[in-house]
Amino acid sequence: MKRRTIAVWLVAIVLAGVIALSACFLGAGHFLEAPVQPPARADLIFALGGDNGGRAARVLELYRKGLAPRVLLGAEGAHSKTRAAVLSWRARYLIDEGIPEKALLFDRRSVSTYEEARNALALMRSENLQRVLVVSDPPHMRRLAMVWGRVFAGSGKQFVLVASDMEDWDAAHWWRISSNAQYVFGEYLKLAYYLVQY
Repeated sequence: MKRRTIAVWLVAIVLAGVIALSACFLGAGHFLEAPVQPPARADLIFALGGDNGGRAARVLELYRKGLAPRVLLGAEGAHSKTRAAVLSWRARYLIDEGIPEKALLFDRRSVSTYEEARNALALMRSENLQRVLVVSDPPHMRRLAMVWGRVFAGSGKQFVLVASDMEDWDAAHWWRISSNAQYVFGEYLKLAYYLVQY
């Protein structure tokens, strides 16, 4: 009788494990984008680096709604010519769409999410700004919430995470499109790295 009870418990544990792992796998996309927040009135909109167009378009939308009077553009990557080109094309796009050049600021120093948060906080302190809208892609939101939360803790400053309209992103079926799968797996690796590093 004891062997049968043990066997039943082992099968139940294995099934529960399989169900839990399946739920984690299927919900991975929603977990990553969950910290996204509705836009709110702010002092600054920050389009994080690494944009392929969706972030700049979201910034333009937020600016046109009058949610913030200034825009900060970031450019990730260590290669100075690439960083300048990213800053240049996004600035040109936003200016061509009606944002005054004097409303644009540039983060030319940050090469990571942590540095973007730290440098944004320093700018906010120096300019006496209270709230920033942080624009990035949906699968980045979990990592941003963790990193920006740690950097801004106790600062008295606020950040609001706003998702871009990322082309082809499907949180419910992220494994069906290879680019989405790459984002999801990459974000989980980065989450692990940031948990250890910061």
